[in-house]
Amino acid sequence: MNQQSWTDPKEAIINPDVLASMIQQFNEHPDYSENMGGNGSPVISGEHQEVARDDTPNKRRRNLIDGDISNTQSPKNRRIRGSFGSKDQGVRGPMVIRNQTYVHRNEPNINKNNNQHHKQHSTSLNNTKNNNDINEDFYHYKVNDQSLTYSVDTHLPPIIFECRPKIKEKDAAKKLVMLFFKEIEKDFRQKHPNHRRAIGFDHWWQNSDGARILGEIKDVDLFIYLCDAKRYPKQLNNINILPDPPKRLPPRNTVVVKFVKNDIDIDEFRIDIKERYKSIFTVENMMGTMRSNSRHIRMDFSDINDYESILNSGVISIQGQLYDVDEYLPAPKILICSKCNEPGHIKKQCQLSIEKCRRCGGDRNDGSDHKICLIKCQHCGNKEHCSNDYRCPSLLDFRRQIVAELRRRPDCLPPQAQFFIPVDCRPKGNYTRKLNNPATVRQQRNFTPQLNINSMNEWPELPVRHFNTEQIVNSTVKEIEELKQKYIENQQKIEQRFHEQLKSIQHGWTAIQNQVLT
Repeated sequence: MNQQSWTDPKEAIINPDVLASMIQQFNEHPDYSENMGGNGSPVISGEHQEVARDDTPNKRRRNLIDGDISNTQSPKNRRIRGSFGSKDQGVRGPMVIRNQTYVHRNEPNINKNNNQHHKQHSTSLNNTKNNNDINEDFYHYKVNDQSLTYSVDTHLPPIIFECRPKIKEKDAAKKLVMLFFKEIEKDFRQKHPNHRRAIGFDHWWQNSDGARILGEIKDVDLFIYLCDAKRYPKQLNNINILPDPPKRLPPRNTVVVKFVKNDIDIDEFRIDIKERYKSIFTVENMMGTMRSNSRHIRMDFSDINDYESILNSGVISIQGQLYDVDEYLPAPKILICSKCNEPGHIKKQCQLSIEKCRRCGGDRNDGSDHKICLIKCQHCGNKEHCSNDYRCPSLLDFRRQIVAELRRRPDCLPPQAQFFIPVDCRPKGNYTRKLNNPATVRQQRNFTPQLNINSMNEWPELPVRHFNTEQIVNSTVKEIEELKQKYIENQQKIEQRFHEQLKSIQHGWTAIQNQVLT
C-alpha cells in the first residue's frame, strides 16, 4: 500500500521563511481580519475554537485560538479538557504569534480611536473657552518666591483703632500710643501673670489722613487680649478711641467641628456652645465646606485651657449627637494684586496703568458704579464669580502650583507651623492633608522642648534649694572623725583578742612539754 506522506503543520509555522513572510504581511496589512500565511502555512484564526481534520486519516490538527492566550502566557495555568469549541468564549479579534507572544491586530484601531477622542475633547474644550471669552494669556500664572513666602506667612493681622478727632502730628500719635499701653498694662498683667515681656507694638504707623493707627504685634497673648473691644480705653487725652479689632483669633486657638447637620442653625449652635465655654470668641460656618446635608463649623477660644479641653476630648455633643472636633490648620494663601487682580505680586509692583474692577474687569475709575456692574471674571470669563474668587480655575491652578512647589521645597515652610492642603490641590492618589517642615520634626524628636516663660500651661518650676557649704563641710568632717574613731576601737579589739589567743596557745604548749617530761 502506498502511504501518503504527512507533514506536521507545526513545522510550517516554525519555518524561518514562513515566519518572515507572516511578519512582512502583518506590517503591510495590519487591519486584515484574517491571517494569511505563505507557502501553504496554516491560517491562524481567533473566530472559532474548533478541531479541524486533515485529509490524512486518523490525523487531526488544531488551530491556535484566542482563548489560549492565558494558557500560553502563564505556564501555571492548565487547559481544561473539553474547553475547546465552547460557545461561551467570546471573540477577541485576530492574533499573531511573535516569539511566543500574542499581539492584537486591532491595537492600531484602538489607538486611532483614542487619538480621535482626544482631539474631539480638545476641540470641545477650546470651543468652551472661546464661548466664555477666556483669555489664554491670563489663564495660567507662574509661581515666584514672593508668592511662596506670602502663602505660608504666619504674621498676625494688624491692630486698628480710630482716633476722633484726627491726629495729624507724629509726636501726638507717639504719646497716644504710649498712653494706650500704659492704660491696659495693669489689666493685662492680671490676666497673664507669667508674662514677663514688655508690651507694645512691634511696628505701628498712621494712615494717610491720620484718622487711624495701625500696629503689628507678634506676641500672641497680647494680640488675643486686644481682640476684645471692651478692653480698649474709650478716651485718651480728650481723644475718643474707636477700636476695630480682628474678627478671628490665631489658628492655635481655633478648632473645627466636622459634619454638623444643616438642620442645626448656627445661632442655636452658638448659644449651646457659649453656655458651656465662656471664652468662646467666634462661631461661624466655614466657607467651602457646605454640603447638601452637613458643613464644618469654626470655633475660636480666647482661653487656651478651653481650647485644649475640647480638643483633647475629640468630640462635642450638640443636641444629643456627637460630632468630631479637630484642630484648625490654615491653608496656603494666594497673593493677589489689588490693582490688576492677578496673582503673584502686590499693588506697589504692578505695572498696569489702570485699576481693574474685580467684578467686571473694567477701569475702576471710569466714573461708573462698580458695585452693581455685571460680574465677569477676567481670568476665565465666568460670569458667576469675581476675579479674586478662589473658585476661579486660574487661581485654583495657581494654588495647585504653590502646593506642589511647597512639597518640593519644604524648607520654605516656617518652623513650628502646619498647613492644610485643600482637596482640590492634592495629587491623585495622595491623601496627605498636612504640610510641615521635616527639619523641624526631626529637631523635635532629637531635642527636648524648652519651657516658655510666658505660658501659664507649662509645668511650674520647683523651688530652688539654698545650700550652706560650710555646714556641709563640717558635717562631712564630723562623719569622717566618727568613722576613724570606730576604726581605731575595732583595731584595738582585734589586737586584744590576738594577744589572748597567743597566751592561751603558749599555756597549752607549756602543759604539753611538762606532760612529756614526766
